[in-house]
Amino acid sequence: MSHRLIAFASSLALLVLLGGAWATQAADESPTVMFLLDGSGSMWGRLGSDKRPKFDFSRDALRETLSHIRPDVRVGLAAFGHRRRGYCADAEVIVPPQAGGAEQIMTPLAKMNATGKGPLVLGLREAAAAIGKAAPASIVLIHDDVDNCGRDVCAEAAEIAQSNPNLTVHTISLGLDKAKLQLMSCLPRLTGGKLFDVQDSAGLTSALDRVVKLAHLDVEAPAPVEAGPQAKGKPAPNAAPGLYLSAGLGPDSATLESPVRWRVSKSGTDGELIKEASAATLVEKVPPGTYEVEAGLGLANAHQSVDVKADGPTPLRVNLNAGVLKLLARPAKGARPLQTPTFTVTAMNGEQAAAAPIWIGREAQPEIVLPAGKYRVSAENGLAHQEQVVTVAPATGTTFDATLATGRLELSATRGNAPGQGEPITDGVTYIIYEDEPDAPLGRREVTRSAAPTPTFTLPARTYYITARSSGAEARDQIAIGAGDIVKRSLPLALAHISLSATLDGAPAPESLPLAFRVVRLDGEPREVVRTAAREPQLDLSAGRYRIEASVGTTNVKAATDVTLAAGQSQKIALKLNAGHVTLKRADEEGAGVGDVFWEIKDEDRHTVLRTSQPQPTALLAPGRYIVMSETRERPLQSAIEVKAGESRTIEIGG
Repeated sequence: MSHRLIAFASSLALLVLLGGAWATQAADESPTVMFLLDGSGSMWGRLGSDKRPKFDFSRDALRETLSHIRPDVRVGLAAFGHRRRGYCADAEVIVPPQAGGAEQIMTPLAKMNATGKGPLVLGLREAAAAIGKAAPASIVLIHDDVDNCGRDVCAEAAEIAQSNPNLTVHTISLGLDKAKLQLMSCLPRLTGGKLFDVQDSAGLTSALDRVVKLAHLDVEAPAPVEAGPQAKGKPAPNAAPGLYLSAGLGPDSATLESPVRWRVSKSGTDGELIKEASAATLVEKVPPGTYEVEAGLGLANAHQSVDVKADGPTPLRVNLNAGVLKLLARPAKGARPLQTPTFTVTAMNGEQAAAAPIWIGREAQPEIVLPAGKYRVSAENGLAHQEQVVTVAPATGTTFDATLATGRLELSATRGNAPGQGEPITDGVTYIIYEDEPDAPLGRREVTRSAAPTPTFTLPARTYYITARSSGAEARDQIAIGAGDIVKRSLPLALAHISLSATLDGAPAPESLPLAFRVVRLDGEPREVVRTAAREPQLDLSAGRYRIEASVGTTNVKAATDVTLAAGQSQKIALKLNAGHVTLKRADEEGAGVGDVFWEIKDEDRHTVLRTSQPQPTALLAPGRYIVMSETRERPLQSAIEVKAGESRTIEIGG
């Protein structure tokens, strides 16, 4: 629902009518805008329930947007990933910014394809260079992933903000998950732009419409009638007969200048549709009669019947009985608004909220039109939550300004044994956040966790307990986070690196041999920390004493060694396996028939190391003495044998 309803915010030019405090003043000079389109191969994927690829509907939406831009605006087009596969230098300014550039863009836009990788940062750099020092200026980025060529989008955003403070970057993200959206949020935040979380083609159209209005690129809609009071929705006394429609948020409010959704139909059982349109005011030359008029703006709708006369104009001003709700959330009192909070608006039924919300959005400062009434409004950012019941009155602006008292926690881990020491660890670490909970086991409750290389958590201001855990080590810390704080903490896991391998009788173990490795920590109560079937495992373990074991399948061929590891140390450990390869057969002829014989081999401690019903079994055995027993229906046999390392021989039993 949130992405479909983002479109409502684009209609809020009406805020000028509510006092102008929320409106942005247009610049005196003609603006410059570069549209930057993602041409990477992933743009051929689908988004939500849309059947068309993302690239197709993005191109169509951009083409439609270009048709509504003022001719004096300097418009340009850039793209990345659109020409070569797997090429991280594929970024191009296709049409430099120029007056009337919208028409110049249409032909190359139609010929574009989505092909390669996504050098998003390089595309931004090229677009910003094409704009130069022009002001006011904007880049409108349409993309479906982060830069996958290893470049830092936040560093580029900071560079753009420093080199041209008047350049704004609006970011329209198609189908990004929460982590990637958070990563991209620095781009509009540092350049003063907006971030749009788009999940379908309708959301893209709405986002482009909002950007066009924010940058003052659109052509102003002409008045429906030529002069005089018509500009306020009132026809001149001598105007032609017909229906003259206008709307307001309240009975005495100013006439809206924002596009209203109109639907005019003939009264009666058939309800013939006469007109559907989106315009501030509407003039429809209809025959005399009774008509049904529906008007809508944002979430507000109104219906009214009207009798159209034959001898002159019939004006109708529809009262939407609505107000405007502005939403914003801050991490601390007086701080800048958050870029990607989640807002939820739910209508109130008396003292109770309805079961389902009527609006959900993730914009920085959305403004929505609502029918007059009471609403429960909530803001969330990470794990922080605040809600309030607000009253929206007709023709008024109401603000919900939430202070979520949140801070940001950025975690990382190193191999050293003190904070900041050792190489950073970018894989295999899970970070777990706990808080005090007297009723929970051990008095603490898990809040959240992440296995990201360098996770970022948005948390309510309080004290937390942090655990960084890898397969062989664990580090803990306690952190206090205040409202608006950005806390960065590196946890030392005091890791040593070991590379394991095994030889058999002095030679590399054959690939066909099923090897297994086991690592047991000896400090304190012995416990297994790693078990793996990898041929040459690479392990990171915390400093301490360990027993390393290697074994061959289900045989008794094993080797072990004890080691002491220090933080930051790297060791290669080769375990030496020794074995003999024997084939068993009976000396008599009784055991010659397949399935007629049963074999059992026991070591000197009487532990069974092999049982089989093969006629002439083969076995890999550790060096030593064994008792071999062979049974048939007629006669059991038993013999003592000795196996030596490296030998391969056939042994007859009962000869």
